Amino acid sequence: MAARSALLPVVLVAALVFGALYETVSFVDGGRPAQPATALRGNTARRAFSPDSMPEVDTSVLTALAVSTPGWWANIVFVVIPCGFLIILYLQSERVRVAEERGAK
Repeated sequence: MAARSALLPVVLVAALVFGALYETVSFVDGGRPAQPATALRGNTARRAFSPDSMPEVDTSVLTALAVSTPGWWANIVFVVIPCGFLIILYLQSERVRVAEERGAK
């Protein structure tokens, strides 16, 4: 057999070690400690829309935030019903498989 270069495994291991060491820097807000909340409601909640300010908002924003009945029906028809069909199909196929195994023994 031909001799293989050990460079690729060494580079891959080095990349994995580097990724493991710097994972917290990448995924946990740069490794900085979390700042404690000073109040019950933070700045974001204070700057959010209040119910009194909603009529002043552009109507396109209110339309975008509205939940439409056709959207709910589309979710039911295109997500819930196909998933339910696939679950029933799987359960029936498993029941037939078990029945055939018991009959063959």
